[in-house]
Amino acid sequence: MPDLAYVVILNWNGRDYIRDCLKSVLQQSHPRYRILVVDNCSTDGSREIIAGEFSEVKLVPLPDNLHFARGTNAGIREALKDPECTHILTLNNDTRVDPEWLTELMRVAADVGMVASKLLLMDQPHIINSTGLTIAPDGSALDRGWNQVDQGQYDRSDDVFGPTAGAALYRRDLIDNIGLFDEEFVAYYEDVDLAWRSRLAGWQARYAPRAVVYHKFSASHGRGSSLKTYLCERNRIWNLVQNYPWRYAALTVPWNSARVLAGPLPWDGGREPASSRIQNPVFETARAMARARVDAYAGIPRALAKRRARAAASRVSPATVGGWLRRYHVSFRDAVLA
Repeated sequence: MPDLAYVVILNWNGRDYIRDCLKSVLQQSHPRYRILVVDNCSTDGSREIIAGEFSEVKLVPLPDNLHFARGTNAGIREALKDPECTHILTLNNDTRVDPEWLTELMRVAADVGMVASKLLLMDQPHIINSTGLTIAPDGSALDRGWNQVDQGQYDRSDDVFGPTAGAALYRRDLIDNIGLFDEEFVAYYEDVDLAWRSRLAGWQARYAPRAVVYHKFSASHGRGSSLKTYLCERNRIWNLVQNYPWRYAALTVPWNSARVLAGPLPWDGGREPASSRIQNPVFETARAMARARVDAYAGIPRALAKRRARAAASRVSPATVGGWLRRYHVSFRDAVLA
Protein backbone atom coordinates (compact mmCIF):
# COMPACT_ATOMS: atom_id res chain seq x y z
CA MET A 1 0.00 0.00 0.00
CA PRO A 2 1.38 3.47 -0.86
CA ASP A 3 2.51 5.73 1.97
CA LEU A 4 -0.07 8.14 3.37
CA ALA A 5 0.85 11.82 3.14
CA TYR A 6 -0.85 14.73 4.88
CA VAL A 7 -0.82 18.14 3.17
CA VAL A 8 -1.05 20.84 5.86
CA ILE A 9 -2.15 24.23 4.51
CA LEU A 10 -2.21 27.30 6.73
CA ASN A 11 -4.88 29.83 5.81
CA TRP A 12 -5.29 33.39 7.00
CA ASN A 13 -7.60 35.67 5.07
CA GLY A 14 -6.83 33.80 1.88
CA ARG A 15 -10.13 34.34 0.11
CA ASP A 16 -8.41 35.35 -3.13
CA TYR A 17 -6.22 32.22 -3.26
CA ILE A 18 -7.63 29.33 -1.25
CA ARG A 19 -10.03 27.98 -3.90
CA ASP A 20 -7.32 27.63 -6.55
CA CYS A 21 -4.91 26.19 -4.01
CA LEU A 22 -7.28 23.48 -2.80
CA LYS A 23 -8.50 22.61 -6.29
CA SER A 24 -4.92 22.02 -7.39
CA VAL A 25 -4.09 19.88 -4.35
CA LEU A 26 -7.21 17.79 -4.90
CA GLN A 27 -5.93 16.90 -8.39
CA GLN A 28 -2.77 15.16 -7.20
CA SER A 29 -1.78 11.89 -8.85
CA HIS A 30 -0.42 10.34 -5.64
CA PRO A 31 -2.93 7.66 -4.57
CA ARG A 32 -2.99 8.21 -0.79
CA TYR A 33 -3.12 11.65 0.80
CA ARG A 34 -5.25 13.81 3.06
CA ILE A 35 -5.67 17.58 3.05
CA LEU A 36 -5.80 19.47 6.32
CA VAL A 37 -6.37 23.25 6.41
CA VAL A 38 -5.60 25.20 9.56
CA ASP A 39 -7.49 28.49 9.58
CA ASN A 40 -5.82 31.29 11.56
CA CYS A 41 -9.09 32.99 12.57
CA SER A 42 -9.80 34.43 9.12
CA THR A 43 -12.31 37.28 8.87
CA ASP A 44 -12.64 37.53 5.07
CA GLY A 45 -14.96 34.57 4.52
CA SER A 46 -12.22 32.16 3.45
CA ARG A 47 -12.92 29.84 6.38
CA GLU A 48 -16.54 29.56 5.21
CA ILE A 49 -15.36 28.85 1.66
CA ILE A 50 -13.27 25.94 2.89
CA ALA A 51 -16.04 24.52 5.07
CA GLY A 52 -18.79 25.00 2.51
CA GLU A 53 -17.12 24.08 -0.77
CA PHE A 54 -14.48 21.46 0.06
CA SER A 55 -15.97 18.51 1.88
CA GLU A 56 -12.84 16.44 1.15
CA VAL A 57 -10.75 18.79 3.28
CA LYS A 58 -10.45 18.61 7.06
CA LEU A 59 -10.71 22.12 8.52
CA VAL A 60 -9.00 22.96 11.81
CA PRO A 61 -10.42 26.35 12.88
CA LEU A 62 -8.30 28.29 15.36
CA PRO A 63 -9.84 30.86 17.73
CA ASP A 64 -6.98 33.33 17.17
CA ASN A 65 -4.34 34.11 14.56
CA LEU A 66 -1.40 31.99 15.73
CA HIS A 67 0.77 33.02 12.75
CA PHE A 68 2.87 30.57 10.78
CA ALA A 69 4.89 28.53 13.25
CA ARG A 70 2.19 27.87 15.86
CA GLY A 71 -0.59 27.57 13.29
CA THR A 72 1.30 25.09 11.12
CA ASN A 73 2.33 23.12 14.21
CA ALA A 74 -1.35 22.79 15.12
CA GLY A 75 -1.95 21.18 11.74
CA ILE A 76 1.06 18.89 11.99
CA ARG A 77 -0.05 17.71 15.43
CA GLU A 78 -3.48 16.93 14.00
CA ALA A 79 -1.94 14.96 11.13
CA LEU A 80 0.28 12.98 13.50
CA LYS A 81 -2.79 11.69 15.31
CA ASP A 82 -3.23 9.37 12.32
CA PRO A 83 -0.87 6.42 12.91
CA GLU A 84 -0.82 5.70 9.17
CA CYS A 85 0.61 9.13 8.33
CA THR A 86 4.19 8.74 7.05
CA HIS A 87 4.91 12.17 5.51
CA ILE A 88 3.94 15.75 6.32
CA LEU A 89 3.80 18.40 3.60
CA THR A 90 3.50 22.09 4.42
CA LEU A 91 2.02 24.39 1.80
CA ASN A 92 1.17 28.09 1.66
CA ASN A 93 -2.43 29.00 0.86
CA ASP A 94 -1.30 31.42 -1.89
CA THR A 95 -0.03 28.62 -4.14
CA ARG A 96 -1.10 26.35 -6.98
CA VAL A 97 0.60 22.99 -7.35
CA ASP A 98 1.24 20.81 -10.39
CA PRO A 99 -0.73 17.50 -10.46
CA GLU A 100 2.54 15.57 -10.06
CA TRP A 101 3.79 17.73 -7.18
CA LEU A 102 3.06 15.26 -4.39
CA THR A 103 4.14 12.21 -6.38
CA GLU A 104 7.50 13.81 -7.17
CA LEU A 105 8.12 14.87 -3.56
CA MET A 106 7.27 11.39 -2.28
CA ARG A 107 9.54 9.78 -4.87
CA VAL A 108 12.54 11.88 -3.86
CA ALA A 109 11.74 11.41 -0.15
CA ALA A 110 12.62 7.72 -0.36
CA ASP A 111 16.24 8.53 0.53
CA VAL A 112 16.10 11.73 2.63
CA GLY A 113 14.19 13.36 5.49
CA MET A 114 13.28 16.66 3.79
CA VAL A 115 12.42 17.58 0.20
CA ALA A 116 12.26 21.01 -1.43
CA SER A 117 9.83 21.91 -4.20
CA LYS A 118 10.47 24.10 -7.23
CA LEU A 119 8.62 27.33 -6.54
CA LEU A 120 7.93 29.76 -9.38
CA LEU A 121 6.32 33.19 -9.09
CA MET A 122 2.63 32.87 -9.89
CA ASP A 123 2.50 36.20 -11.75
CA GLN A 124 5.84 35.55 -13.50
CA PRO A 125 6.08 31.78 -13.93
CA HIS A 126 9.41 32.08 -15.74
CA ILE A 127 10.98 33.53 -12.56
CA ILE A 128 12.19 31.27 -9.74
CA ASN A 129 11.05 31.83 -6.17
CA SER A 130 12.93 28.94 -4.53
CA THR A 131 14.65 25.63 -5.22
CA GLY A 132 15.68 25.03 -1.61
CA LEU A 133 17.64 26.95 1.02
CA THR A 134 21.14 28.37 1.02
CA ILE A 135 22.86 29.56 4.22
CA ALA A 136 25.33 32.26 5.29
CA PRO A 137 27.79 32.63 8.19
CA ASP A 138 25.63 35.22 10.00
CA GLY A 139 22.60 32.95 10.50
CA SER A 140 20.74 34.18 7.45
CA ALA A 141 19.37 32.08 4.61
CA LEU A 142 18.19 32.72 1.09
CA ASP A 143 16.05 30.89 -1.40
CA ARG A 144 18.32 29.14 -3.90
CA GLY A 145 17.79 30.59 -7.37
CA TRP A 146 15.49 33.37 -6.19
CA ASN A 147 14.55 35.95 -8.81
CA GLN A 148 16.46 34.11 -11.54
CA VAL A 149 14.94 33.36 -14.93
CA ASP A 150 14.17 29.65 -15.09
CA GLN A 151 16.35 28.32 -17.91
CA GLY A 152 16.69 24.77 -16.69
CA GLN A 153 19.67 25.51 -14.45
CA TYR A 154 17.87 23.85 -11.51
CA ASP A 155 16.45 20.83 -13.30
CA ARG A 156 18.61 18.28 -11.43
CA SER A 157 17.57 16.63 -8.17
CA ASP A 158 20.38 18.13 -6.11
CA ASP A 159 21.29 17.87 -2.47
CA VAL A 160 20.15 21.10 -0.72
CA PHE A 161 20.44 22.40 2.82
CA GLY A 162 16.70 22.25 3.38
CA PRO A 163 13.30 23.23 1.96
CA THR A 164 11.30 26.40 2.36
CA ALA A 165 8.19 25.55 4.36
CA GLY A 166 5.97 27.26 1.79
CA ALA A 167 6.05 23.95 -0.13
CA ALA A 168 8.03 21.30 1.73
CA LEU A 169 7.97 17.62 2.60
CA TYR A 170 9.13 16.24 5.96
CA ARG A 171 9.20 12.58 6.90
CA ARG A 172 7.19 11.70 9.97
CA ASP A 173 10.17 10.02 11.62
CA LEU A 174 12.16 13.24 11.19
CA ILE A 175 9.44 15.21 13.00
CA ASP A 176 9.31 12.54 15.69
CA ASN A 177 13.09 12.84 16.05
CA ILE A 178 13.68 16.59 16.08
CA GLY A 179 10.29 18.18 16.82
CA LEU A 180 8.12 20.83 15.22
CA PHE A 181 8.73 24.42 14.15
CA ASP A 182 10.12 26.69 16.86
CA GLU A 183 7.03 28.66 17.87
CA GLU A 184 9.04 31.58 19.28
CA PHE A 185 9.99 32.46 15.71
CA VAL A 186 6.31 33.30 14.97
CA ALA A 187 6.97 33.55 11.20
CA TYR A 188 10.01 33.47 8.91
CA TYR A 189 13.15 31.41 9.54
CA GLU A 190 11.25 28.70 11.38
CA ASP A 191 11.90 26.49 8.34
CA VAL A 192 15.59 27.46 8.35
CA ASP A 193 15.86 26.56 12.03
CA LEU A 194 14.08 23.25 11.42
CA ALA A 195 16.50 22.48 8.58
CA TRP A 196 19.46 23.22 10.86
CA ARG A 197 18.10 21.01 13.64
CA SER A 198 17.46 18.21 11.17
CA ARG A 199 20.93 18.41 9.62
CA LEU A 200 22.58 18.52 13.04
CA ALA A 201 20.66 15.36 13.93
CA GLY A 202 22.00 13.62 10.83
CA TRP A 203 19.13 14.07 8.34
CA GLN A 204 19.63 15.07 4.70
CA ALA A 205 17.57 17.16 2.25
CA ARG A 206 17.04 17.01 -1.49
CA TYR A 207 15.39 19.07 -4.20
CA ALA A 208 12.62 17.70 -6.46
CA PRO A 209 12.76 19.74 -9.70
CA ARG A 210 9.53 18.30 -11.09
CA ALA A 211 7.55 19.13 -7.94
CA VAL A 212 6.38 22.48 -9.30
CA VAL A 213 4.52 25.11 -7.26
CA TYR A 214 3.32 28.55 -8.34
CA HIS A 215 3.50 31.05 -5.48
CA LYS A 216 1.87 34.45 -5.02
CA PHE A 217 4.85 35.89 -3.16
CA SER A 218 4.30 37.68 0.18
CA ALA A 219 0.53 37.66 -0.10
CA SER A 220 0.10 37.52 3.70
CA HIS A 221 2.39 40.19 5.13
CA GLY A 222 2.87 42.30 2.03
CA ARG A 223 6.05 43.06 0.17
CA GLY A 224 8.77 44.77 2.18
CA SER A 225 6.68 45.19 5.34
CA SER A 226 8.19 46.40 8.61
CA LEU A 227 6.84 43.30 10.34
CA LYS A 228 8.64 41.03 7.89
CA THR A 229 11.87 43.02 8.29
CA TYR A 230 11.58 42.76 12.10
CA LEU A 231 10.86 39.03 12.16
CA CYS A 232 13.59 38.14 9.66
CA GLU A 233 16.27 40.08 11.53
CA ARG A 234 15.27 38.88 15.01
CA ASN A 235 14.96 35.26 13.92
CA ARG A 236 18.23 35.37 12.00
CA ILE A 237 20.07 36.15 15.23
CA TRP A 238 18.28 33.39 17.14
CA ASN A 239 19.06 30.93 14.37
CA LEU A 240 22.74 31.86 14.58
CA VAL A 241 22.90 31.44 18.37
CA GLN A 242 20.88 28.23 18.48
CA ASN A 243 22.56 26.30 15.68
CA TYR A 244 26.01 27.54 14.61
CA PRO A 245 29.24 26.17 16.19
CA TRP A 246 31.09 28.88 18.13
CA ARG A 247 34.21 28.44 16.04
CA TYR A 248 32.37 30.15 13.18
CA ALA A 249 31.13 33.08 15.26
CA ALA A 250 34.09 35.24 14.21
CA LEU A 251 32.97 34.91 10.61
CA THR A 252 29.80 36.86 11.44
CA VAL A 253 31.61 40.07 12.46
CA PRO A 254 31.90 41.68 8.98
CA TRP A 255 28.44 40.45 8.03
CA ASN A 256 26.81 41.90 11.14
CA SER A 257 28.79 45.13 10.86
CA ALA A 258 27.45 45.52 7.33
CA ARG A 259 23.94 44.89 8.58
CA VAL A 260 24.30 47.73 11.11
CA LEU A 261 25.39 50.09 8.35
CA ALA A 262 22.68 48.86 5.99
CA GLY A 263 20.05 48.79 8.74
CA PRO A 264 18.05 51.77 7.41
CA LEU A 265 17.68 49.96 4.09
CA PRO A 266 14.67 47.61 3.84
CA TRP A 267 15.80 44.01 4.23
CA ASP A 268 13.71 40.89 3.92
CA GLY A 269 16.13 38.00 4.11
CA GLY A 270 16.59 37.95 0.33
CA ARG A 271 13.25 36.29 -0.38
CA GLU A 272 11.66 39.32 -2.02
CA PRO A 273 12.26 39.54 -5.78
CA ALA A 274 13.97 42.83 -6.55
CA SER A 275 11.55 43.48 -9.40
CA SER A 276 8.57 43.61 -7.03
CA ARG A 277 10.10 44.95 -3.82
CA ILE A 278 8.33 47.88 -2.18
CA GLN A 279 10.64 50.12 -0.19
CA ASN A 280 9.56 51.11 3.31
CA PRO A 281 10.34 54.59 4.56
CA VAL A 282 13.89 54.66 5.90
CA PHE A 283 12.82 55.54 9.44
CA GLU A 284 10.30 52.69 9.68
CA THR A 285 12.79 50.13 8.42
CA ALA A 286 15.56 51.36 10.73
CA ARG A 287 13.17 51.20 13.68
CA ALA A 288 12.12 47.65 12.76
CA MET A 289 15.76 46.55 12.53
CA ALA A 290 16.66 48.17 15.86
CA ARG A 291 13.66 46.65 17.64
CA ALA A 292 14.49 43.25 16.15
CA ARG A 293 18.01 43.34 17.57
CA VAL A 294 16.86 44.45 21.02
CA ASP A 295 14.29 41.66 21.18
CA ALA A 296 16.73 39.11 19.74
CA TYR A 297 19.35 39.91 22.38
CA ALA A 298 16.72 39.72 25.12
CA GLY A 299 15.89 36.19 23.93
CA ILE A 300 19.48 34.93 23.86
CA PRO A 301 19.24 33.08 27.23
CA ARG A 302 16.41 30.97 25.80
CA ALA A 303 18.33 30.49 22.56
CA LEU A 304 21.36 29.30 24.51
CA ALA A 305 19.24 26.76 26.39
CA LYS A 306 18.00 25.38 23.07
CA ARG A 307 21.55 25.35 21.78
CA ARG A 308 22.71 23.17 24.67
CA ALA A 309 19.89 20.69 24.10
CA ARG A 310 20.67 20.45 20.40
CA ALA A 311 24.41 20.10 20.98
CA ALA A 312 23.77 17.10 23.21
CA ALA A 313 21.85 15.38 20.41
CA SER A 314 24.08 16.48 17.51
CA ARG A 315 25.54 13.78 15.29
CA VAL A 316 27.84 16.01 13.23
CA SER A 317 31.12 17.77 13.94
CA PRO A 318 31.84 21.51 13.67
CA ALA A 319 34.04 20.65 10.70
CA THR A 320 31.01 19.14 8.96
CA VAL A 321 29.09 22.35 9.59
CA GLY A 322 31.97 24.27 8.05
CA GLY A 323 31.55 22.10 4.98
CA TRP A 324 27.88 23.04 4.84
CA LEU A 325 28.71 26.75 5.00
CA ARG A 326 30.96 26.27 1.98
CA ARG A 327 28.71 23.93 0.03
CA TYR A 328 25.37 25.70 0.58
CA HIS A 329 26.84 29.20 0.81
CA VAL A 330 25.29 32.46 -0.24
CA SER A 331 27.41 35.46 -1.15
CA PHE A 332 28.02 38.39 1.21
CA ARG A 333 26.40 40.75 -1.27
CA ASP A 334 23.23 38.69 -1.67
CA ALA A 335 22.78 37.94 2.03
CA VAL A 336 23.58 41.39 3.47
CA LEU A 337 22.99 43.93 0.72
CA ALA A 338 20.32 42.31 -1.48
